[in-house]
Amino acid sequence: MPIRILAGLAALVTAAAAHSAPPPQPKLIVAIAVDQFSSALFEQYRGRFTGGLKTLSSGVVNASGYQNHAATETCPGHSTILTGRNPAHTGIVANQWYDPDLGRQMYCVEDPAGPVPGRDTAPRGPANLKVPTLGEWMKAANPASRVFAVSGKDRAAIAMAGHNADGTFWWDEERGFNTYVPQGTTAAQRLAPVAGLNAALVKRWEIKAPVWTPSGQCRAGGTDTFGTMTITHTLPPAGNAGGWDEPANLKYFRASPGLDQVTLDAAQGLIDRFKLGRGAAPDLLAISLSASDYVGHRYGGGGPEMCDQLMHLDRMLGVFLAKLAASKVPVVVVLTADHGALDAVERVAKQGIPAQRLTADAFTEVGREVQAEFKLDYFPFAGDAQQITIAGFGERDAKLDARIAASAIERLRKRPEVAAVFSSAEVVAAEPKPGTPPDELTLVERMHESFYPARSGDIQVAYRPYLSGGAPAAPGDYVAGHGSPWNYDRRVPILFWWPGATGFEQPLAVATTDIAPTLAALVGVTPPAVDGRCLDLDGTSADSCAKR
Repeated sequence: MPIRILAGLAALVTAAAAHSAPPPQPKLIVAIAVDQFSSALFEQYRGRFTGGLKTLSSGVVNASGYQNHAATETCPGHSTILTGRNPAHTGIVANQWYDPDLGRQMYCVEDPAGPVPGRDTAPRGPANLKVPTLGEWMKAANPASRVFAVSGKDRAAIAMAGHNADGTFWWDEERGFNTYVPQGTTAAQRLAPVAGLNAALVKRWEIKAPVWTPSGQCRAGGTDTFGTMTITHTLPPAGNAGGWDEPANLKYFRASPGLDQVTLDAAQGLIDRFKLGRGAAPDLLAISLSASDYVGHRYGGGGPEMCDQLMHLDRMLGVFLAKLAASKVPVVVVLTADHGALDAVERVAKQGIPAQRLTADAFTEVGREVQAEFKLDYFPFAGDAQQITIAGFGERDAKLDARIAASAIERLRKRPEVAAVFSSAEVVAAEPKPGTPPDELTLVERMHESFYPARSGDIQVAYRPYLSGGAPAAPGDYVAGHGSPWNYDRRVPILFWWPGATGFEQPLAVATTDIAPTLAALVGVTPPAVDGRCLDLDGTSADSCAKR
């Protein structure tokens, strides 16, 4: 090859390197979770995004991200994102679990030490989260770091913020953005960062209630029957045309793009008020956008409602990211999801998949069979249909409990709707080999990654793929859901972006537990023990995981 051609190629390589922008050492990390944003939805609509989701797709794209665990619900999923740990270590095994000491279900962010203004019977806080978050690592390295979280859901905000955050806020239909009040502080102090937005929303909505205005990018029409309920697909959906300031219609606001808009408004308000990214140490802002989850539950993920929700989300994120870029603050953004979902099974079945409603109640039916077999004067099960705890009263008979569990497992394994049943001992023993890719985990290994002995049931049950519980009968009933150990509920996108990012696609499986150690490397923080690994975000021969 002539020397001049070699010289030309070298110049091109040099120019490309000069125009590439490796990840900066950020002064601000923005971690975004889009609730129920499966990889399937990301791939379906990716070509139609023109705003923030397109911008994020120009960065480092991991389309095959996974939640490692089996319990694909909001609280466990969020608990993995900024801790680097699976629920087996975070202790957040489900949205709620049976507490034998209390004799009832425990909500994942129930915390007696965290009173919530106006919600005397619903204290909230991070006490149930057993590991520190990225924000806590950053504060330990430099106490000047500030950590905030905002979401449509309390459990999402708290699981991402962790302990001792500077502010943790979530949407409360009757009060605007709310929070918990740690000992030694006052409600006024804790709510001050969102008080202005709350007051502005009240004033704005007194003049005109918010409405779901169609994006014009999705085609409405047609009907579907889910359970015994028939839905006519209009945009905006029936009940969402307005009047959200009226108590009877408050439930509709959550299942609309409006919820994400006020959440992003709150996030922007925190950036502006506290000048995040402009202090002496790097800051962290966690944002969980909840509307897609409510839309998915209420209308399914395969209709025009979800299409329009995602088009609005794309536009809103575009505005938000543009402001971040214009601020010139060195920032890195990550976007992922807490879990995926299965569309309404009636619609899935039309596409050739053997999906159906789960009408049988294995929890109750097998429980009664076992109760009769052992002539018990009490119902022997507590918990739920996927995590069954052997219940009892007074002094426990361990041998009897073991016999009850063995009989229940045998009976459950014979049921046609059940794919697999494992005892707690089998789950504990199924620790994956280090380095096992998340898409190669066996079913029992996924359950292992969800299992926390003090909170998980004695029996773990996996139902067949493409089954959906519930029997929707009236508007507002859930028509679709998640929570299974199958990949349609586990697979989520993981996108990293910063202004000027040199994008690349990484097709192999990675995990949400990889996010926190990846971000920690960028800010020069050494994480404690984690289940994930640092992902190299530099598209060149350099390594963003190298110590800075």
